[in-house]
Formats: sequence, structure tokens, C-alpha cells
Amino acid sequence: MVWETLVNLVCRPPRYSYDPDEVLGPKRFRIDGRLFERVDVEVMNKRRQRLKCSHYMPVLEGTRAGHTTKFPCVIYCHGNCGSRVDASDCLDLLLPQMISVFAFDFSGSGLSDGETISLGYYEQDDLLAVIEYLRESGLVSRIGLWGRSMGAATSVLVAARDPSIAGMVLDSAFSSLTQVMYELANQYMKQVKVPKILINGAISVLRKSVQKKGNFDIRHPNLLKDVNPEDAADKCFIPALFAHADGDDFVLAHHSKQLYERYAGDKNIITFGGDHNSPRPAFFFDSVGIFFYNVLIENAEYEDIEPGSSAVEGRSMMDYGASSASQAPEYQRMRQSPSKESLANTWGDSHALEAVFSPFDEKKQGEDGVMEALKSSLREMEAELGSNDPNVTELKKMLREYESR
Repeated sequence: MVWETLVNLVCRPPRYSYDPDEVLGPKRFRIDGRLFERVDVEVMNKRRQRLKCSHYMPVLEGTRAGHTTKFPCVIYCHGNCGSRVDASDCLDLLLPQMISVFAFDFSGSGLSDGETISLGYYEQDDLLAVIEYLRESGLVSRIGLWGRSMGAATSVLVAARDPSIAGMVLDSAFSSLTQVMYELANQYMKQVKVPKILINGAISVLRKSVQKKGNFDIRHPNLLKDVNPEDAADKCFIPALFAHADGDDFVLAHHSKQLYERYAGDKNIITFGGDHNSPRPAFFFDSVGIFFYNVLIENAEYEDIEPGSSAVEGRSMMDYGASSASQAPEYQRMRQSPSKESLANTWGDSHALEAVFSPFDEKKQGEDGVMEALKSSLREMEAELGSNDPNVTELKKMLREYESR
């Protein structure tokens, strides 16, 4: 039980399911009197999985039929327990600046295809597929990234592979998945008082279990496919704004600091009170708004697409069956309403951590749980790899040393 839960923390945390018609709001809406619309689309990743997406765009009233404008776009990348719903905080910040917002569910998250997540390993390919779709759509000019936790780490990995990104906001990014796993294991160890020698063995076996269930390796030898944003950071040269809560106990604040120090491009970092899932303060959103204005809009002009252009053939804003402009409701600002919790925090990443730790609050129960998991994993590894495999030998040695104490 404990082992399965720990493995799920990496590749199958609680999945947020939702009804788009109820949660995503109306297809057309107004902010400060300006008209915007949401267009729901599907993007196929290279594993042939459908990614559920929403593109929020300004509607220029009074323009001639068939005429479309390319707007800069921010792609929002959610955390490990999140979905495209989390992008709600971005809308009233970016849309009034005439910056479109593209939100999507990573594979294995929300309503997209897939049974597991990979904390950046496969999510890189999802994000690259979304970027390719947007560039081919003819609807966007410059592209920025806004990532939270897993989405922030994924953004760093992608930026190392695609230098055409204009800039990115990285909220609570981790620098190394392996390091996060050790830190989470140490938190577990402190709560149930499990000896460190067992934790070291557990991490090694956890890697093997994740490979089997999630089909990826947290220590992949190919650097740019590894879930190790710190090693990708010195290959990134685009502007970046790092952000982290001081009290984050899921991804500790030093991760952002390590990334910031290694990052090769123009950079800034801000910190604030709270934890991993706390609503972000107003000055954070102010900083993000200024950042994206500078990298996406300043010294750039909107690109007009003439009627008949192949890039937008059949893609007029009025072709999606939205309600008329006069019937569009005013968008409700979730972030600014003191009576409502930010939607970005309705399904927080660290809730999965609490699910792992909460059942094991006694020393004996914790030790027995880890010992049982390690012995079971040892049997599986020995059957699969043979008794002479170095991983099997190392785990046997750890268990013998512990039992002889």
C-alpha cells in the first residue's frame, strides 16, 4: 500500500476531472467591455494521444469578414495534479493586453488521453506539439510560456530545445526530479522515523517501479530528455521570471534558486510568502503582467492576416458557433474576488504528498511498510534482472545491514 502510493506520487497522483461546460465558462465573454472567446481544440502528441485544449482570444469587433489578427500568445502549463482549468488566473491579466492564452491538459491529466504523468519527461513532447500547432494555426505571433511546478520544469526543458520562445514565467519549478524524490522521502522519513539506509534503498527501487508503471526513467542518460531542468538551464537563453513561495514544502524554494543561478538567459527571481498551493499575491501577477508585456508586446506589432490566407482558411472567429457579441457575459475575476479561492489551487500538487504521509504516523508502521515494499521489490527485481545485477546486490546489502542492527 505505502509503496504503490509513493509510486503514484510520481506517475499517477490524483487526477482532476471536470465538465468543460460547467467549469470553463461561456464561449464568449467580456473583460472591461472588450469581447473575447474560448475555442476548444484537440492537439495530437507524437504518441498519438489527444490533448484537450482551450485557446482564449480577443475578438476584434467591426473587422471585415475573413480578416484575422495574429496575437502574441502565452501557453499555460499546469502542475502534476492540475488541468487547463488552472489557467483561469491568467485570463483577466493577459487578455486585456491583447495577449491570447492557450491552456491544455497534459497527457495523463484532466480530460486528455493517457493514464500516467511523468513530471516533465513526456510532458516536453506535449508542449512541443502545442507549440507546433499554434505556429501552424496562423493565429499567434510571439509565444511565451507560463508554467507551474511540473509545468514550469517542463517549460525549462522545452526552452532548451526551442530557442524561439519569447520568454517564460516559472512558478515553483524543480531543478531535478531525483532531488525532489529524495527530499520527499526525507520528509516521509522524519514523520515515520524510518532509518535513512532504508530511504536510500527505497529511492533506488522507486526508480525501477516508476519505469515499470510510467514507462520513463527519472535518470535518463539523454540530458535533454532527462527530467533534470537544472542541466537544461544553462542551455536556455530566453528571458525568464522565476517565482517561488518561501514556505513551499513540496518543491523546496532552493530549487528555483539553483535554476536561477544556472540559467544562461536574462533572468529575474521573486519570492513571496505561502506554500506550494497558496494563492499568489497581487505583486506576483503585476510582475508577470509587466514581464509578458516586455517580451511579447513592446517593440512588436500585431500581424494582420489577409482574407484568403491559407493560414486562417476556414478559421474566422465567427466560425465556432459562439453566441453573439451582444450576449457575451462579463468575465468573473476569480483571482480578485475575496470570497472565492483561486481556481489554480482547487487541486494542489502537495495534496498528493499529504495522501502519502497521513496514514503512516508511527515508527513501527512506517518501518514495516518500507521493509515490506523493499523485500517485495527485491523479489521482482531478482526475477527480472537476476541475482548478480548490481541494483539487486546493492539492495540486498542494504537490507542485511539494516536487519543486523
